[in-house]
Amino acid sequence: MKAYVYTNRISLDSLLPEERADPVPGPHDVVLRMMALSLNYRDLAIARGHYHAAVEPPLIPISDGAGEVIAIGANVTRFRLGDLACPIYLPDWIDGPPSPEKLRRRLGGPNDGVMAELVCVHEEEAVRAPSHLDPVEAASLPVAAVTAWHCLFEHGQVRPGDVVVTIGTGGVSLVALQFSRVAGALPIAVTRRDENEAPLHSLGAHSVIVDKSNTWPEQVMKLTNKIGADVVLDVVGSDSVRRSITAIRHGGVVHLVGYAAGEEVRFDIFEAIRHAVTIRVATAGNRHDFEALARVMEHYQIRPPIDRAFPVRNFRDAFGHLERGGHFGKVALTF
Repeated sequence: MKAYVYTNRISLDSLLPEERADPVPGPHDVVLRMMALSLNYRDLAIARGHYHAAVEPPLIPISDGAGEVIAIGANVTRFRLGDLACPIYLPDWIDGPPSPEKLRRRLGGPNDGVMAELVCVHEEEAVRAPSHLDPVEAASLPVAAVTAWHCLFEHGQVRPGDVVVTIGTGGVSLVALQFSRVAGALPIAVTRRDENEAPLHSLGAHSVIVDKSNTWPEQVMKLTNKIGADVVLDVVGSDSVRRSITAIRHGGVVHLVGYAAGEEVRFDIFEAIRHAVTIRVATAGNRHDFEALARVMEHYQIRPPIDRAFPVRNFRDAFGHLERGGHFGKVALTF
């Protein structure tokens, strides 16, 4: 089989295809013929050498993917041949709260990811994809959708009538908008681009704020009669967290999901006290979250938006597209 490997160093210039032996499943393993992969900001951060954990070559990158089950071990009970399945990003976090032991292994760095024609995983470390999704859509779920679900429903307990603010048009923000809507919440989507207003409404946004000057918190306050949002999912980091705090209601929650604008966060502690805000740093989610969201997506026929899919051999173009920003939904690779 062909795998893409960071060979001598962690850099896109060092990401090269190489031939490896086809995996043979153990008694509880499944072999997936990978059909699609999805890029996350963490994949870009790793490629830049700017990730929070040590990542060393040789390494097969990319955390998210979906593939067809083409071989199973003799004792496998969770999958059948032909199933479309996704390896989970955190293979040891099946359920319950996180712990250092559960979070140590991470696909795509520091452990091998899914950028290979064939991937072998233990049956407990994969989830059957929602039946209505194609492989590209399914590949977008393991990090982005699971993170959004864990924030909203494991930590946030979003309820009907809650105001949920999403920022931008990346994978986490858009699927969080979709989940919030079917939960009966009132999602407010913030974007910098006029052309995104109609698509965001079509996904279920109750209100869309087109903001080019970082004044969206004031507009959130106007839309909520000066009460503020119940939940903000902040995928930007840096100074955006300060703005998110000012947009939250008394006792609301800010989920810090990303750090696209920088990993250092500064805010006024008095402002945080006045809002009695809870700030939670996202840790993705567990297999239980993935299975729960898959059931909800099937029931409501939710389809995660895909911005563009590139052939896997054009991965440098895909990473460049992700780095430039402005995409509406996930950036994918296909075999």
